[in-house]
Amino acid sequence: MKKLSALFLVFILCSCVYAGNNDVFPERNEFIELFNSYPIDFYDETPEALVKTEYITENNFKNNVVLTAFTGFTVVDTKTYRRDFYRSDYLKPNVNGVLNCGSVPVEYGRNETLRALGLVVVDDVEYVLVQTKLKDFVALVNKKGEFYNRIGQIRNKRLVLLDTDFMPYPANLRLFPVTTSRTVQTEPVKGFDVKYEGVKLDQMLFTVLDYSKSQGDSGSFVNIRFPNQPGLIDINGIGIKVLSADKNKLDYIILNK
Repeated sequence: MKKLSALFLVFILCSCVYAGNNDVFPERNEFIELFNSYPIDFYDETPEALVKTEYITENNFKNNVVLTAFTGFTVVDTKTYRRDFYRSDYLKPNVNGVLNCGSVPVEYGRNETLRALGLVVVDDVEYVLVQTKLKDFVALVNKKGEFYNRIGQIRNKRLVLLDTDFMPYPANLRLFPVTTSRTVQTEPVKGFDVKYEGVKLDQMLFTVLDYSKSQGDSGSFVNIRFPNQPGLIDINGIGIKVLSADKNKLDYIILNK
């Protein structure tokens, strides 16, 4: 039993040995680091967040009004677009400044925007982790925008704090949240566009582009025709009263949507 205890002690002592800059037992260092680091609640890696989506329907026609469509032009159309609203949350310094230490300072420019990477709790205080110009190193900022006196490094998805103190200069250097937004509108995702194609062999020709079956301008085309005579025709549920038609133009009235 004593021999086994001595052997176990030797193993523990050997675990502290390093070969140059390479650890002999890297697993042990990760184990120790686990007790000297903090878990991180990471934000979504995508810098933008989709806030909401709206659908907007547009058409170009009026009811019970005499209209004219020349050959190749739209007779009636209705298009539904998807509009996506995105939001980006950043932090921005209130002044030009640095986090000073005995070696490499961390600089901040008043006009730069900084990405927040996640949340961490240190000594029962919640901090936002903010990117720095040093790879994998982050600053810690509380809800008031004040810096924690130490920066950290992200290792194995945890935060390891450096021993060096970092002090803001000027003393009123803070990081405040900034929100930016943008809107993206898609090609039509629903609807149709009816174009007049003239008269051939005593028939009125139309081309219908259906947006619901494809993407945008690459929708599905359908050619339809009617006898060339005044009267009521129906295209995709739209009542159209034909007044006159020839190879150059169509005079008509839209009776209902």
